[in-house]
Amino acid sequence: MTLASTVIISANPKSGARSGLDQASSLRTALEQCGYIAEMYTDIDAMTSRTEICQREGTLRTVVSAGGDGTASLVLSKIPSGIPVTLFPLGSENLVASYFGMSRDIHQTVACIEKLDTEPLDLFLANGRLTLLVASVGFDAEVVRQVHENRKSHVTRWVYRTGIVRAMFSYRWPKFRVQCLDADGGWGESVTANWVFAFNVPRYAAGIRIIESTSISDGLLDVGTFQGGGLCQGLWNYGMVVRGVHERSGAWKRFQTSGLRVSLVQGNTTARIHPEIAYEIDGDAGGFLPLEVLYSGRKAMITTRRSVGV
Repeated sequence: MTLASTVIISANPKSGARSGLDQASSLRTALEQCGYIAEMYTDIDAMTSRTEICQREGTLRTVVSAGGDGTASLVLSKIPSGIPVTLFPLGSENLVASYFGMSRDIHQTVACIEKLDTEPLDLFLANGRLTLLVASVGFDAEVVRQVHENRKSHVTRWVYRTGIVRAMFSYRWPKFRVQCLDADGGWGESVTANWVFAFNVPRYAAGIRIIESTSISDGLLDVGTFQGGGLCQGLWNYGMVVRGVHERSGAWKRFQTSGLRVSLVQGNTTARIHPEIAYEIDGDAGGFLPLEVLYSGRKAMITTRRSVGV
């Protein structure tokens, strides 16, 4: 066992359809059986403080984010740069963990911590909040908002399906103004859209592929937009995404940028009906427009199983 033998587990008791604390505890036990000093925290500030101490002492091997994508974002926003982070997926979607080949199999996770092969991941800020995967504005963000506001317990896919049905009858598909940073660092000319996606990692909920490939460490977002409001057009666009043919559509636009601004186009009936339009980041409710997404200049080091064969 190396000097860096302490593993800090940050466990989110609210992730997924049920509490994952039992699984996180089992991971801690398995690590201890392998000779590691494993400590588990559900308080994010206590985890941060202990992580900083172990890093200064040179005893820290990795921080384990035991939860979903939102948990991973929170953990990375709290710990110093350069610390290896291992994802132990216990959330509803676990898209970041899926990209890096991580699973909730305890023995595989221990093996990955033993090898500790990592890949760099860009960190973006959405209105100052860390985002790893995606920021979006449109129908899906409204669904996430409604699920968040009506949440009473652990989130399941049935809760999201209920949110989709509710939003279909209430959402009015407003128009957005989209601006990107140009090569000189200024905000370029705006375009309009009714649905906006900004991807850092090419993963989206329920296995849907909106943007198939993107670099996770080039400092750029891959942005996709749909034009056309209304439920019928929205369902048509969604259907094209499901069939994988949306990039052939004239309603779809794609580009890259290191920064993105999205605001509500004012002066139309929809804007007056819905003065507050939600955005989502990494599958969680983020807040209301305007939205600004910028590259933070930081990269996270994420443990990967994609190249280690465990």
